[in-house]
Amino acid sequence: MKSLRIKLWVVILLCMWAAQSSGRLPRLMAEQPESVQFPETLWRTNHIALDQQDNNLNITTTGIDPFLVWKWNKPLQLSETVLSFEYFCPDGIENVSLFPGPPITSAMQLKLPDISIAEGWREYVAPLKFPTGKILPDQITQIRLDLGQRKNRKISLRNICLRPPTQRERDHAADLLRIEAEKTLIAKAIREYIKTSFAGTFTEVVVGTESITLQGKIPQKSNDPAPTTLVQLVEFPANVQINDAGITLPVPLQWNGKQFSVVVPRMVGNRDRLYSGWRLKAPATQATAEHFLSARHHISEFKTNSKPAPHPLRPENQKGLSGFSHRGPRSDLLELGIKAVTVNLVLNRFISHSDGPNREPIPAAGPKIYFNHAAFSALDQLVNFCRQHKIVVTAIVLIPRSTQANTQAVLQHPEAEGGVYTMPDLSTARGTVIYGHLLRQIAKRYSNPNQAPGVITNWIAHNEVDYHPVWTNMGKQPDEIYLETYYRSMRMIHNAARAFNPHARVFISLTHNWNVTNPNRWEQLSPKKTLIALQQYSKLEGDFAWGVAYHPYPQSLFAKTAWHDTNIQDHLDSPLITMQNLHVLGDFLNQKSMRQSNGKRRGVLLSEQGYHTPTYDSLDQNQQAGSLHYAMQKTRNFAWIESFHYHRWVDHPDEGGLKLGLRTLPTKQHPHGERKRAWTVYQAINTEDEGSVTSGLPKPEQRDSPPIQ
Repeated sequence: MKSLRIKLWVVILLCMWAAQSSGRLPRLMAEQPESVQFPETLWRTNHIALDQQDNNLNITTTGIDPFLVWKWNKPLQLSETVLSFEYFCPDGIENVSLFPGPPITSAMQLKLPDISIAEGWREYVAPLKFPTGKILPDQITQIRLDLGQRKNRKISLRNICLRPPTQRERDHAADLLRIEAEKTLIAKAIREYIKTSFAGTFTEVVVGTESITLQGKIPQKSNDPAPTTLVQLVEFPANVQINDAGITLPVPLQWNGKQFSVVVPRMVGNRDRLYSGWRLKAPATQATAEHFLSARHHISEFKTNSKPAPHPLRPENQKGLSGFSHRGPRSDLLELGIKAVTVNLVLNRFISHSDGPNREPIPAAGPKIYFNHAAFSALDQLVNFCRQHKIVVTAIVLIPRSTQANTQAVLQHPEAEGGVYTMPDLSTARGTVIYGHLLRQIAKRYSNPNQAPGVITNWIAHNEVDYHPVWTNMGKQPDEIYLETYYRSMRMIHNAARAFNPHARVFISLTHNWNVTNPNRWEQLSPKKTLIALQQYSKLEGDFAWGVAYHPYPQSLFAKTAWHDTNIQDHLDSPLITMQNLHVLGDFLNQKSMRQSNGKRRGVLLSEQGYHTPTYDSLDQNQQAGSLHYAMQKTRNFAWIESFHYHRWVDHPDEGGLKLGLRTLPTKQHPHGERKRAWTVYQAINTEDEGSVTSGLPKPEQRDSPPIQ
């Protein structure tokens, strides 16, 4: 009996402990469903203009106290939980608050994180808890959401709910301090590496079809140990960060005085050293600790193609189109005089978890995964059309975020936590091998301009990396870690393309937010500082063919014209670079410190910009057409701009209310949309009809815009 009573008390204590433990976890009360959706109908609004379409709330603030109130028939009885929604907000919103009620009083205010700028759909998650530790009210039937204190802010919301934190959010919150401390130390190590001067250097790294030849030199001091016996070669595969140790290779260097050479096989098992970097290291001795003698260095010469090199392709004019696809009539390109396009190269389409026709195994460790050759079909048609009509193709390398642990998730960075697209997985050997295999297969197919299916000349590495939470998500990272990873991806794209096309180039994608002095911590980069950092890597580790794919949208994407920006200046520290002060970008890149190692300017594409039509009325269409004409007048005065890629071709219903297209939204009667006036104006630009077609369009007065540079 005594043992039975002891067992009974143990069970009771365990149950009590479990109940207390579960009470400490962020959750909804047991009586509530896992997720509480917000009512479709708002109970009350203030200083809000509302347009509700499908499941989207399209909001414009009309005063300095904008808020929305929802009401439920039954009490929610919430414990600790999070507010979650997806949003589109080109200008961001500060001073966001939530009030549970009733009553809704200042004592119940929960100050929430600012809503960051999002020029694409982005998830917002905010814990609902008082800083004092006070618990939420027992009975909640109203929620008020305050959207800052400024009018004329636009935001679209969808999928608004209250839910428990995910396990990943719980783990991250519990381990936040340790994670941040580790990342801060790594960021410091990367900064110190960039600033270090090394005695040794590689003079060339030449890749062939079977081997890689490395040559370099180390100035030897009289008291230095003999380099022929002590200097070691260290490989840095593409999945290894620069602050790591790398792989020390047991291969002797061949010395001739202070100069060395060594030949290594190109392949190591299933891994292609085409993507590796290389360093020199002195091992530890009794007098010194082991230390690196050189910076990392990458492939500098490609002897991988025996075919005669084609001439480099450059567009015949600056008129381009963003997002060439099967959504519009291809005849538009010919009628508009388009000579350059971008296409979205969505890598997920090229992989599959199962074998089948037109599929071959990708030689990566782990579960079997296959390259899907059938995915070439749609892309072949686009690229070959461009080949036939002498249109230069630029591919944007994209990895859509996968919310499930499916086959496509192997491509995305394991720390990605939202966004439309993600950084590739450059943290594991498996992820990097798969990524490199895809790049190599695609680059090989589109490497010859003289035969079908044609050539991809330029490669844009992902999208708008300065706003990476939305467009190239890698989770929250210090600038140094994010940029070092992105730089490795750029190098991989560059090397894959150059192995087959000696004129291929890779471009960094940046928004108009040029000089960001107070960025969102670990969520936003300054394009100016990013280009400086990229140039530092080029000088330290060997230059490569990279350029800038810039997006000089107006200050607000919803702006009615392209010449009323106010946050611009005519010097290199301008907060924004838009079409109004586009010369600032040219001045910056024309500096000797920003040029290529051969002294030439880096290539520049205006790879995405467009102008909004709030309605399809003639006034709004004329303002869009006038903005496009103004932008092209600016562009053609700058010979350093290779292409102006207008975005979009056809309006899209899921772009947060933006209508930037040359064509209207598709309908059953007009599956490609109808041509706007901007279509006709774009067609006439650089023709004898330009003057008559653009006559009467809105244009800036002298005080609205600086003179065309």
